[in-house]
Amino acid sequence: MRRVRALLGVLLLFGVTAAVAPSASAASLERLPSLPLSSVTTPGGTVVERPDGVSYLYTVSTVASGSALFSVIDTRDGSREYELPLPGALGTWAVTAGPDGSAFIGSYSSGKAFHWTWGASSVTDLGTPLPGETFIWSVAADREGRFYGGTSPGGRLFQYDPVAKKVRDYGRLVAGEQFVRSLDVAPDGTVYAGVGAHANVVAVDPVTGDKKPIALPAGLDTDQYAYDVRVIGRYLAVRFAASASAGELWVHDLAKGAWTHHVPGVSSIGLVAHGNRLLFLRGDDVTALDPRTGSLRKIAVVESAMLRHVVGLVSGNDLLVKANTGGMLWRVGLTSGRVESFQADLSEQPTAPESLAPGPDGKIYGSGYLSGGLASYDPATGAMVGYKGVGQMEGMVTIGDKLYMGEYPRAQIYEYDPARPWAPGTNPRRIMDLSGQRQDRPFAMINAGGVLAIGTVPSSGVLGGVLAFYDPSTGKSRVLDDVVPTHSIVGLTHHDGVVYGTTSVWGGSGVDAKEYDAKLVAVDVATGAVRYTTVPMPGERSFSGLTTDDKGHIWGYSTCGIFEFDPATRKTLRTAKYCDYPWDTVNHVWRDAALFFDPADGYLYGKAQAKVFRIDRSTLAYTQLVRPISLLTQAPSGDLYMSRESMFYVYRK
Repeated sequence: MRRVRALLGVLLLFGVTAAVAPSASAASLERLPSLPLSSVTTPGGTVVERPDGVSYLYTVSTVASGSALFSVIDTRDGSREYELPLPGALGTWAVTAGPDGSAFIGSYSSGKAFHWTWGASSVTDLGTPLPGETFIWSVAADREGRFYGGTSPGGRLFQYDPVAKKVRDYGRLVAGEQFVRSLDVAPDGTVYAGVGAHANVVAVDPVTGDKKPIALPAGLDTDQYAYDVRVIGRYLAVRFAASASAGELWVHDLAKGAWTHHVPGVSSIGLVAHGNRLLFLRGDDVTALDPRTGSLRKIAVVESAMLRHVVGLVSGNDLLVKANTGGMLWRVGLTSGRVESFQADLSEQPTAPESLAPGPDGKIYGSGYLSGGLASYDPATGAMVGYKGVGQMEGMVTIGDKLYMGEYPRAQIYEYDPARPWAPGTNPRRIMDLSGQRQDRPFAMINAGGVLAIGTVPSSGVLGGVLAFYDPSTGKSRVLDDVVPTHSIVGLTHHDGVVYGTTSVWGGSGVDAKEYDAKLVAVDVATGAVRYTTVPMPGERSFSGLTTDDKGHIWGYSTCGIFEFDPATRKTLRTAKYCDYPWDTVNHVWRDAALFFDPADGYLYGKAQAKVFRIDRSTLAYTQLVRPISLLTQAPSGDLYMSRESMFYVYRK
């Protein structure tokens, strides 16, 4: 029997009013303790040597809400000298230092920049250098102390002069490209920029503003970013990669205008110049490359399951390597090969859930944004448990006594048995790897009659997701390409041996859609055959909310609209729109909506546009229940679990 609580007329939800639908039956919204998802997550960083010869790491810890934290860490022992908030920033990939040791930080969420000088009790908030740009991906400094920043979604470059306190906008570097992912400044002042999501490398004259594209290596897969650039003498080194975790390095002779050397399998963020050597990681190996000859030498081993960042040189001729999550630092002796590891004194921060789903043990599971991890909440006891050692899970679903999870990046699929001890690598264990199909984000995951069905969004710069199946009873898998060509599959449901998928017209970041209308596709689970494809509701570009009701009808929700589809007649029966969404003004929409059918009361429940709602199937009447909300899932009891930033709630009907 469904629990009944007193109706809350007005609920306060993180400082704003949350509306609960008037109803003859009682309902309640209860704020629960936050899921135990927390981490030290520091994607950006640089090294500065002070006049006393001591080197410090400048880095920024990301947060789920509030202000990211700029920290100054002593690289001798990991102790913290400063920890200062960055108001209006959630985090950053972009930290650099000027010749005077001052820090320049570009952030995300509002595209703000910050400046800090040693000893100051606070950072200087420079505002948003380029209005409309929400993300500063990369920063670099020249010898005169001017700073450069590369942005998205406009793919622009700017210069900030801290003396004149002026910003210069160099505009978009490559037509149609949205990301300036990496920057370096040569001794002659030339700014080299790595662009994506389709790889480009551009040389910019900071005085004239002239932009000169550098021809790419012959045969290079351009569906990736120029993720890192580094000038070393007369050479330009570029790491091309589709995601942070893996890539290929190319060396360009600037004097000859030719690409001379290629190194596959570069696994770290960052390229560090040390004399005539370039330093990076290949797997766990700290590797030195001589760009003149292409010769490689292994220096040391830095073992970690975490993504690592080769940051810079520190006192005593050592290389500093840091983990992007967890706060671990390694000092690598470049002469001795000795590796010293220690923990940086960085404040662990709550992490916003990236996915929510009921597990096979009656618990609600969540995985964290960026830093990953897994957490569970037991509705029966209120107990919460957090686990570390896995990445950011985009989708999760229960089949039998297992929880299946899809990890970003590279669309890795895992099976977890909650009845067994937590042991990353064996439990959860990886059962599928969809990176070979150039897939990145497995948002859509369902139980298709005992078979796991997965829908994906591809890697950056790529169009076309896949529909994949995994049978737990046999361990066999099948991947279907081009089920809906050029579309990502972002919604899934199942009925009577058929998987129904809905799409987003967009592919990975940084690539334009080829079609306007999102589609519905029907695929036979047993054979993998596509039975038919249709446009269920013209004018809508993404349907991530999808469910099946007790009549076998398929219901899909976009951002503002719903459709009812009858598989027997293969026709859309009804549609309704509850708002107008500006599709033509956005770069992509993948997963905005969630939709669930509750057989206990016959209603549809869903979330879109940060609103949780209820829809009466007989009239298609829409009632808003709670806002603002980021994620929603439905437990077997019918209760709705939801999150916003690091906050966690249950709505009991």
